[in-house]
Amino acid sequence: MGVKNCPETPRQRMISLMYLVLTAMLALNVDKSVVDAFELVDKGIMETIETVNSQNRGVYNDFSSAALENPEKVGELNRTVLKIKEHTDTLYNYITHFKEMIVKKADGPNGRIDSIVNKEDLQYAEEVMMTKKNGALLKKAVEDYRSFLLSNIDPSQTTLINSVSKSLDTSNPPVKEGSTPSWESNKFQGYPLIAVVTLMSKLQSDIRKTESDVINYYYTKIDASSFKFNNLKAQVIAKSNYVLQGDVYEAKVFISAIDTTAVPDIIVNGSKLPIIPGENAGLYKANAGTEGTVTWKGIINFKNPNGQIVQYPFEQEYQVAKPSMTVSPTKMNILYFGLPNPISVSVPGISSRDISVTMKNGRIEKTADGFLAYPEKLTEKSYITVSATVDKVVKQIGTTEFRVKRVPNPIATVAGKNAGNISRNELSGETGVYADIPEFDFEMKFQVLSFDVSTSKGGFVVEKHANGAKFTQEQRDVFNRLTRGDRLYIDNIVAKGEDGLTRNLSAISFKIN
Repeated sequence: MGVKNCPETPRQRMISLMYLVLTAMLALNVDKSVVDAFELVDKGIMETIETVNSQNRGVYNDFSSAALENPEKVGELNRTVLKIKEHTDTLYNYITHFKEMIVKKADGPNGRIDSIVNKEDLQYAEEVMMTKKNGALLKKAVEDYRSFLLSNIDPSQTTLINSVSKSLDTSNPPVKEGSTPSWESNKFQGYPLIAVVTLMSKLQSDIRKTESDVINYYYTKIDASSFKFNNLKAQVIAKSNYVLQGDVYEAKVFISAIDTTAVPDIIVNGSKLPIIPGENAGLYKANAGTEGTVTWKGIINFKNPNGQIVQYPFEQEYQVAKPSMTVSPTKMNILYFGLPNPISVSVPGISSRDISVTMKNGRIEKTADGFLAYPEKLTEKSYITVSATVDKVVKQIGTTEFRVKRVPNPIATVAGKNAGNISRNELSGETGVYADIPEFDFEMKFQVLSFDVSTSKGGFVVEKHANGAKFTQEQRDVFNRLTRGDRLYIDNIVAKGEDGLTRNLSAISFKIN
């Protein structure tokens, strides 16, 4: 396998972003749907962990093979990475143990992490991790693991050191409103059970990714000469094994762990390939004329450390195909009900003027930049079919399925705030309640239809209703009687979007300063 750190995939970035957004929304005390969403995020994190585990197993296997072939040069490195694996597995299983303790506490002895019943429970996670001090034990375990990794990294590797320190950071969060939260209280106190489990899964994901970075760092310490003792194979890297008819197939051919002082001879169809300067790799090109599977092969003549010429045969194949279509949403892999969804449609080798698009459960509108899709029903999926005119004949290229989703609920605000402190003067200067979706890729306006304003005075609750988005005079009279420290609530907020759907929004809570 290649020697490099595994970059974060777009899917992993999406899961990480969802995790951050859901954690922030949970802090705002939003509705149950956010709690449910944590279960989906947790599943995504666990799938990502399994992907990283698979990559790490490949690195450990390569270390084992190299150590068998050359124990003198690779043996010590292999023993070090096995210690890293042992420490990583121990910490990972330690976190799993706490997750199981929490779930079984809430769901009983048969409770399972992958099918939590009482996911909204607020008691047992805090009891296990805070009351019983297990959170502090876990923090100490993470710190010990971090120190162990850093002690095994050369001080000159500042980028890797900073990455490990950041990923396994256990410092306390900043002081907030006079309180000094700890690392463990910030992760395990006040959250629903499913959120705590997700936070633990995120920590496990960080641990596995850090393990990957460190063992790949050690993998680069195996110099190229070591591989001369390890089952050398010819390698072929093509720009693509799938090319369109009429295009050119291009591939690099080289020997892995190559000695840069020795240039190999690469023979294909009886002729030497030209060598790419500085890479010791041959460049093979062939015209893609006939549709179908094309097989090509050759031999690499390479001089070993003893001066002998060793031959390494190779064989490769690629597909030559007629043009095919591609359909991709330009915003997300979904269509939003009640909105114009930009859709990019292309068929390689076919001019855009020869492409036609139709839609089931919706309508398609052509624009200068592509197409706009308007789904008609929330309860059904939409299907976009692409056809192309080839040699004056209309041919159906393919159909793509899309999920139809409702636009997320907006957030109600007054003076740009949804909670926190506000002065009576600020309230008096505002006209009413607004609703919008921050940082949403689409534009949709919302109209507030009604809301209630309430506070407590002299032991009695004062509540005033408004139809529309503006404060009534009765509500302003309530504002004028507020004093420092009073609590003001704006709830029962009903809004309607341009999609025609009515929504009940989360309440606004202010403390008068």
